[in-house]
Amino acid sequence: MAQVRYPFVRIDLPEWIVPLVARVYEKMRHDATGHDFHHAVRVMEFGADLARRLGADEELLLAAGLLHDYYRIEEKQTGRLHYGPEAMQQMRHEFGAELGSVIGEIRLERLLEAISLHERYDFCGEDAGAVPAGNSPDYSLEAKILQDTDRLEAIGAMGIARAFMFSGAHGLPMFEELGATSALFDPGERPKGSTYRHFHEKLLRLCGCMHTEPARRMALERHRFMLLFLRQWEEELDRENDMRKMNDM
Repeated sequence: MAQVRYPFVRIDLPEWIVPLVARVYEKMRHDATGHDFHHAVRVMEFGADLARRLGADEELLLAAGLLHDYYRIEEKQTGRLHYGPEAMQQMRHEFGAELGSVIGEIRLERLLEAISLHERYDFCGEDAGAVPAGNSPDYSLEAKILQDTDRLEAIGAMGIARAFMFSGAHGLPMFEELGATSALFDPGERPKGSTYRHFHEKLLRLCGCMHTEPARRMALERHRFMLLFLRQWEEELDRENDMRKMNDM
């Protein structure tokens, strides 16, 4: 194990992953969309923690968490999905020999499969308890953990901060005068709408779509915090409400 001297890395890592950390840091450290090096590290570390708790493949989740958004920059430039077949082929070409020598070809393919699935959303409404335990898709445990850790990053205080970063980086407004809130998020489309719409089309729906019990518990807490934030934000957007409060002072 090695102590990695990069920002935000809080755990000792196996020696083989240190060169990958360096490459991800150099590529993603200047990202301003909320999919930066800090995000990759948090997904990596939380994924490793869940792997230990749930008996999943920790090495696979270290690499998958670190690399899951590696081709976001190319997606923004070209429109090619960062988790699509072309991106997975490029990842196999760019990292296959390095990772395959450590985890083997079979586990490498499972890693690529987990990354290819991490943006797949089976939305089920805004009910925080909408997905019963054991009713999640037939993915590998590692794919489920990668989805859970990435989704937890999209809700709560961290999710709120990242939502505004994402909107700002893509030139989206905070809210729309007649913004629809019933649409569902499609990761295959270019960003559109507003930050406020994004809460309703995606973020408020994530709590009910967690796979693992530890993630469900954490998601519920973060979901409640988002609801408090939205309630306050909506009150401040209501000019008539603001005027009533001023008159009462």
